Amino acid sequence: MRVDLVTRPKPLMKVPEVAALFDVDPETVRVWVREGKLAARRTPGGRGLRFRRVDVEALLIDPINENGPALAIAAPDEP
Repeated sequence: MRVDLVTRPKPLMKVPEVAALFDVDPETVRVWVREGKLAARRTPGGRGLRFRRVDVEALLIDPINENGPALAIAAPDEP
C-alpha cells in the first residue's frame, strides 16, 4: 500500500471554512451564494452548502471581479 507524505486538500469546502478564509461571518458566505457571487453545491440532503476549492481560491486571487465579494474584504476606514 502506498502512503502519501503530502496531504492533499479536500476539493470541496464547507461554509465555515470559506468564512474563515475571508474573515467574515458564515451568513455572509450564504448571502454571496444567494446573490450569485459564489457558486455552491447542495449536499444530498439539500440543507448544506459545499464550495469548489478552485472557485474560492479564484476569489482570493482576484477579489475585485464582477462575480466576487469585493466589498466584504475592503479595508476598515481610518480615523
